[in-house]
Amino acid sequence: MSQPPPGGALPQAKKLPADPDPDPDPGVHTSQELRRRFEDLLARLRANRSAEALNAELSPAPAVHTLAPELQPRPDGSLHLRIPRASLPPGVPGAYRVHRALLRLSSAAPEPWDVTQPLLRQLRRGPRGPTLLLRLSPPSDLWLAPLPAPPQLELHLRTRAARGRRNARMRTKDDCPLGPGRCCRLHTVRASLQDLGWTDWVLSPRELHVGMCVGECPSLYRSANTHAQVKARLHGLRPDLVPAPCCVPSTYDLVVLMQKTESGITLHTYDDLVAKSCHCA
Repeated sequence: MSQPPPGGALPQAKKLPADPDPDPDPGVHTSQELRRRFEDLLARLRANRSAEALNAELSPAPAVHTLAPELQPRPDGSLHLRIPRASLPPGVPGAYRVHRALLRLSSAAPEPWDVTQPLLRQLRRGPRGPTLLLRLSPPSDLWLAPLPAPPQLELHLRTRAARGRRNARMRTKDDCPLGPGRCCRLHTVRASLQDLGWTDWVLSPRELHVGMCVGECPSLYRSANTHAQVKARLHGLRPDLVPAPCCVPSTYDLVVLMQKTESGITLHTYDDLVAKSCHCA
């Protein structure tokens, strides 16, 4: 395994400055200073990860998007709510999840109608046409007269990253439809510098816990985005033309390497070296 390309390193690489007052034993001084800087950078990275985890627990206020769906009364008293997929906000349902879906039949209605669950059921089915069709049975107090104006559907969205830690706790068992341990997941391997072929240029750490993504991607399993859902669907229909989605990293852990370069010893942080979580793309 060769040295990671320079593009993978974040720009805050640190080169040790020259010592204005040389120590009688400069090797000892340089080693101590290098170790201090290395540990300081590691501590700051750990603090950043803790802050990110806290922010993940405190989900941000949901963004609100208003749509104008078509509402059709049926002879049996039910309603058909038609939502063009093209009208959905970008990133739904891939990068964003629907936190709440509220249907307002009129401005005079005292309360909106919560249609979150019917909408989520349709979104989970994947792209099966240009229009989402929700079959609804409205409470009698919400459907008393013809609507004076087109209804409005409020979508309250949250980013999927905001609930990452909560999802990790909920995923205590393998939900793979192929069987335990077969689907896309994070796998960690302990590797020494010798294993990686880095002994000639990396000084510390002496080994890494390398997270990598392994496993299969059955249809709609941990899809990275809508494109991945479409790819999975088409692979099921035409496997000779469309490959199956692959298990790839969705997020990475930052890694600090103390390394030798032509100009001296530096500290580099890499943001694309060790996988932290996985999805299918």
